[in-house]
Amino acid sequence: MPFISSSRVNAASFSLFKRSMMQESSLPLADVLDDQRWQQVFDEHEIDFGNDPDAIYTPAITLWALISQVFFSGEQRSCKAAVIRVASLWAALGRRVCSTNTGAYCRARLKLSFTAIREIVRQLAADAEAACDQNCVQSREQSTARLSPSSVADVKSRSTGGRILLVDGFTITAADTPENQRAYPQNPAQKPGLGFPVLRCVSLISMTTGLLVDLVSGPYSGKGSGETALLWQMLDVLRPGDTLVADSYYCTYWLVSACHARGVQILMKNHHLRDDHPQTARRLNKRERLVTWLRPPVRPAWMARQEYGRQPLTLTLRLVDVQVSQPGYRVKTFTIATTITDRKACPARWIAAVYQSRWLIELDIRSIKCSLGMDILRAKSPAMVLAELWSCLLAYNLIRLKMLQSSLATGRDPRSLSFTTTQQMLAASWLLGAVTQTTEELATLGQQVPCSERVGHRIGRTEPRANKRRTKVLALLKQPRYHYHQQRRATV
Repeated sequence: MPFISSSRVNAASFSLFKRSMMQESSLPLADVLDDQRWQQVFDEHEIDFGNDPDAIYTPAITLWALISQVFFSGEQRSCKAAVIRVASLWAALGRRVCSTNTGAYCRARLKLSFTAIREIVRQLAADAEAACDQNCVQSREQSTARLSPSSVADVKSRSTGGRILLVDGFTITAADTPENQRAYPQNPAQKPGLGFPVLRCVSLISMTTGLLVDLVSGPYSGKGSGETALLWQMLDVLRPGDTLVADSYYCTYWLVSACHARGVQILMKNHHLRDDHPQTARRLNKRERLVTWLRPPVRPAWMARQEYGRQPLTLTLRLVDVQVSQPGYRVKTFTIATTITDRKACPARWIAAVYQSRWLIELDIRSIKCSLGMDILRAKSPAMVLAELWSCLLAYNLIRLKMLQSSLATGRDPRSLSFTTTQQMLAASWLLGAVTQTTEELATLGQQVPCSERVGHRIGRTEPRANKRRTKVLALLKQPRYHYHQQRRATV
């Protein structure tokens, strides 16, 4: 029988995740899910509860249930549904749960530190990147990995000696409670009571694997809340040899200088306030030139004098003009600024392909916000907001890891696999895998399903930004709901 006997299960062990992820030793990257390292992370953060033999909610079970909420939407995303899944898990293991009240689960969730979950997320990305043989991925059926718009295959045709990291920012909202409003105030342009707490996030995602390397979040507005300020907090994650790809908003002298000091190459759209064709540029050919940026004479208020003095007086960058021939695009030409000055090693076509791949992070953010439902967080306290945020990101990396495993086993490019299909498979098997031994048939299914659909090569696809179905006409609530109920009770 494939079902595991309760005597063989240690509820405190994170090996539960290996079964839910349908892992076995023969699969590629099987060692990336290391339950002992997860336990070590929780021990370092002093997360220790549920040690009683009759305890239902251990740290592993609580995190398992929290991740299960991310895979679903609507009623199946609720704490009640998570508690029922835990009860079903224990029942399948021959143990009875006396109550499905959500109180014990919610109290257990509060004991999970978001910093521990964040460390596991970053650890997954680093281990997967290190264990994945990129040369093996590049050599297998690249011609069949039709990606939009074929830029990924062009990027992989040359080795940079490091990771290609995509950076971009986005916002999410949280439940409208006084605690959340104090930590993450609503948009200042809105009247008090009309808006929701807003978090600004900046993410670093690997272009090749799609895994989230790191993320920093903060309030939407206020001092130090901009995207560039948040990116500064992640610069230590970058390693020599990495290439950072971003839009023009990040193309500032200070960020370029900071990356240069770390041995990190940058590739960004030139900032709109900088001249694309300065008179002092040294022309390389019709569409390429070398320019020298001078250190701004005025020290920014946020930078210390000693740090300003350590900044280089000049920076040498290469400007590459890119022609856009695809119908429907607003611009026909734009300029890329990069610290990669070797034209032979990295020709202009490759530079354009790398920047074109930046669009992948927009799709990744859509997967995080829409597919995983992270655009609206339900937690009512700032601590649980961060725990919910990072549990969503852990679920995202687990899905990407499964896609990466499938791509290595089948020779497909991970960017050509369907994120939603993989999410649906893990959601369907999350409970089943936890209560069964990972048989060869189950492991094979976990490899086949992500490859069952191919992401199409959608050149020039356009869709109207309009909805045909009419929305329900309801009055707008112009104050927090708890204020409404207080006023209503006062008038009764």
